[in-house]
Amino acid sequence: MLNPAEPQPRAGLQRSQQAWAMSGLAVLVLISVVGVSNLQSIYEAQKDFVVGSLLSLVGFCFGKALSRTQEQKAIELIRTTRAGAVEDALAEQNSSRLYRDGVFDELAVLARNVDAALERLGQYYDSQCRIPDFYRHAPLLEVALDDLDKTAVSVLRLQHKLGSGIQEKSYPVSPATRLTLVSVRRDLREAVGRRDQAYEWFATRLNREAEEQAWDMFAVMTSDMRKGERSLEALLSQHLLFPVDHYLRTTSGYLTAALQRAAEFTDMIKDKGVPKPMILEVMMGDLHKAVDVLNHVEVAVPDSSPAGVQATR
Repeated sequence: MLNPAEPQPRAGLQRSQQAWAMSGLAVLVLISVVGVSNLQSIYEAQKDFVVGSLLSLVGFCFGKALSRTQEQKAIELIRTTRAGAVEDALAEQNSSRLYRDGVFDELAVLARNVDAALERLGQYYDSQCRIPDFYRHAPLLEVALDDLDKTAVSVLRLQHKLGSGIQEKSYPVSPATRLTLVSVRRDLREAVGRRDQAYEWFATRLNREAEEQAWDMFAVMTSDMRKGERSLEALLSQHLLFPVDHYLRTTSGYLTAALQRAAEFTDMIKDKGVPKPMILEVMMGDLHKAVDVLNHVEVAVPDSSPAGVQATR
């Protein structure tokens, strides 16, 4: 369908119409050059007949040149400014063609496959983030999850622009809230980075076989921090599956649990005579700050209007 905002070409003569116009002019020139003497004789004898015949022939040629076929009228009407009824008819015809060709069915399958891929990769991420040194391999998986999230948004936008009729709920995040969450994400990333440094510090000082329980506690703390980080990333993405407050509660819950596990881990290593590095204290401070901000974030009332370009499911 043509974009009404773009400049449309002006209506003009089609090639067939130009040919008829040139034919009419050619007939006039041919008569005036070739048959001028005979025409004069005929004209002297039958003036009315000659003039009438010439006018009829010229009128036929110019009539063909200025007339429009049904196809030409339709094309001209589409290319120029269209009335609402014409626009609606074209939109209905285009939508019927898309349904007939199975475009919307293919888009629905694509959206389902992308959502399934997001869910499965998310489950794999959750299963792996309990491994203390998973941070060495996590970045590539996080990039894949982000790419799939953007793909899901693109599919939703395409469905909306094609007029699939799918009604989606929108869970908007206000600019002020998003800015606050970006600050929380920065603190959380710093905390996760310090957890990684703490792991490297303990790896050479805390025996894995002898201190299995302590390492299990550290692994649980790691898992909670990673899951909280992933939940916050999902909230800042464009493809929200649930209302904003759901993500806030989930993220805050994971980080609060991580703080509890960190405290328990600290108690365990204290009993073993292993010193606590300053980096672990800084990590816990970052987590406390992130949880405090998350618990005071104000959430806007979800918009129940039909989905726009930022529709979410």
